[in-house]
Amino acid sequence: MSKSNHFSTKSVFGQLISLIDDSMIKREVKKCDSDRYTKRFTTKDHLISMLFCSFSKCTSLREISGAMLGLSGKTAGFQLN
Repeated sequence: MSKSNHFSTKSVFGQLISLIDDSMIKREVKKCDSDRYTKRFTTKDHLISMLFCSFSKCTSLREISGAMLGLSGKTAGFQLN
């Protein structure tokens, strides 16, 4: 019996994030100069974490970090630094 190719290894959230065009984010970052003083947590990382917060209905930073740490092996598709 052959395996089905209909299922993806990426999570639904990872698939949604991959639909966001990187060039659009870079253009807006350059336009607003939002990464001017950042060292590690960029505008794209902030966007992804806030989308994760909305979709998972988290109400605090502790919940967001706990949920992301709980998915530690599965966050590769999130495109976070």
